[in-house]
Amino acid sequence: MDNTSGNSVANNEADNRPAKKPRTTKPGPPRTKKQPLDFSSMSPRKQQIMTSFAAYRDTLDAHYDQRERIIKCSRDITALSKKIVFALLRITQDSPESVFADVEAKHKLVLELFEKLSKELTGSNATKYNRQATPGIQEYIEAVGLWRFLQHNELITPEQVLAGLTPENETEPMISISDEDYLLGVCDLPGEVNRFCINSIGKGDRDAVHRSLEFLRALKEGVSLLLCIRRFRDVEKKVPVLESSLEKIEKAFYSMCIRESEMQNITTSSAAIKMDTC
Repeated sequence: MDNTSGNSVANNEADNRPAKKPRTTKPGPPRTKKQPLDFSSMSPRKQQIMTSFAAYRDTLDAHYDQRERIIKCSRDITALSKKIVFALLRITQDSPESVFADVEAKHKLVLELFEKLSKELTGSNATKYNRQATPGIQEYIEAVGLWRFLQHNELITPEQVLAGLTPENETEPMISISDEDYLLGVCDLPGEVNRFCINSIGKGDRDAVHRSLEFLRALKEGVSLLLCIRRFRDVEKKVPVLESSLEKIEKAFYSMCIRESEMQNITTSSAAIKMDTC
């Protein structure tokens, strides 16, 4: 028998096979709410073990619920702090009075979130959940640090950060700020100062560029000196970003100075030519 006839027989057999039924999944029993354990039918030893594990379960559930609340609050603080930064960067386009008024309103909303966060970070929880709360704290320090720089041309201090987090008619801040959180927040400032500098170059504001340059030089010097004395987690990773921002501003400032010098020479030469022709 040749291959053609063999193939035709195989095809006919395949056609005569019954079609496979589609797979169907049987619905499982309906989910019911977790019922409390019945310890009456257990031995005393087993009752003791089950009671202990039920207490462990409740403790872990409370821990994870509190952890999620802190993470959510920290994310809200981060988002609102970014809005403060974006509002501050509009200072090259809008009037400083309107910009600072908008920032003040947003800052009050951030303080409300910190008040909510402070209730979760009481006692030993401040250290226990610091890793979950620190992103929002760092972003807040970056925002108020940029605010301080634009208003007073100086670096914000830890005491000023804590003063901003202290409610009226009270002496204690809502939360504590560690040295590491302060440094990490301050080390994020160069990127925003660099953006402010770029916007100022577009407006031809040489004084703002020069102030930004001097600010970042002093910041780099202080951070480098501090790292020689003590090592901080993740701070060393942000030093290259600081150096890169400083280099960009230096090049931009030098370019502005060269262009202004060239324009002055051109203006002087044009004036001299006019006087000679007269």
